[in-house]
Amino acid sequence: MVNNKYPKVALVTESLYSMGGANRVLEKFLDMFPNSDIYALFGDRNRVSNKFNKVKIYFSFINKFPFVKKLYRYTHFLWPMAIEQFDFTSYDLVISSSSSVAHGVITPIYCKHICYLHSPMRYAWDLKDLYMKETKFGLLKRAIVKIFLNFNRVWDTCASQRPDVVIANSKFVKDRAEKYWGRNIEHVICPPVDKFNGNIDIKRGNYFVSGAPFEPNKGGDFLMYCASIMKFNLKVIGEGSMRKRLERKYRRYPNIQFLGKVSEKEKWNILSKARGYILTGIEDFGIFPVEAMSCGTPVLGYAKGGVLETVQDGKTGILFKEQSLQSFRRGFREIENKKWDYKYIHRYSEKFTKSDFREKILSILNN
Repeated sequence: MVNNKYPKVALVTESLYSMGGANRVLEKFLDMFPNSDIYALFGDRNRVSNKFNKVKIYFSFINKFPFVKKLYRYTHFLWPMAIEQFDFTSYDLVISSSSSVAHGVITPIYCKHICYLHSPMRYAWDLKDLYMKETKFGLLKRAIVKIFLNFNRVWDTCASQRPDVVIANSKFVKDRAEKYWGRNIEHVICPPVDKFNGNIDIKRGNYFVSGAPFEPNKGGDFLMYCASIMKFNLKVIGEGSMRKRLERKYRRYPNIQFLGKVSEKEKWNILSKARGYILTGIEDFGIFPVEAMSCGTPVLGYAKGGVLETVQDGKTGILFKEQSLQSFRRGFREIENKKWDYKYIHRYSEKFTKSDFREKILSILNN
């Protein structure tokens, strides 16, 4: 058994401020190793699931900063230093759930380090210009940030060699990591996705839904611009760094509803009755679209990133080619007018919702 082979386990991530995709994966690792300790750069115990509060959680020095909940994104130049200061001397196994720097922990020679990679640093590599644009820095701040990003890229490339094994959550992430890190990524394992267990509803509500499009890579501003012009009903669930700004900008449009954080029961109810799920950004994998498809709900998605691996164009959704109103409008008309086989979409999603994540991870550890 793995627990006998690795009696003391540490789980590492960057943020514990929400139960987004990375922390839902971390929760699955915690189910596998319930006596693990958790290490994170920053976070709040009250904003994660109760499972996390049953184990020890260690935060970095960044979590002691005043107003860290609001300003932690501006401390990214300190993240490499902070992640390296954790001490794993007494551990047999470290599993990092990494979206930026968690893979860079320093482990002892006898300690195995498995990295489950959600993404190389988005803000430092291929999406740096998008993040710069969305954070609206002035010229001086842009110059300073670019200097730190140069350091982050050098550090990231060096730190990528530290894990014994890297597992990417999609082929898209594998390709990006191999390009920027220059190391072979040994495995691709899709993240665990919860499955809808209710009845597939043929009668649908008069609305579309999107899940937490509130980060620069998720295309939330473009989505709400399209909704404001085209006037279709849009329900937006979830949280994110850009939510308040986008809500202020678009709250005057009655067809756009910001629902914020919802319960699991509410989430499934909204997804299962929607006419479609809309994704206008670049997801590394995209758990929300797969959850939508498990409800039989077709996906209208921007044809880049992980959605190319999860959505069958014309069968389980429609992929539009450009982030332009014209391209989006064409795709929207297709998804709106097509007679969808909701039960086929549900069956197709099962290839991503099967509970084999645990078995694949344990197989790698045991070998």
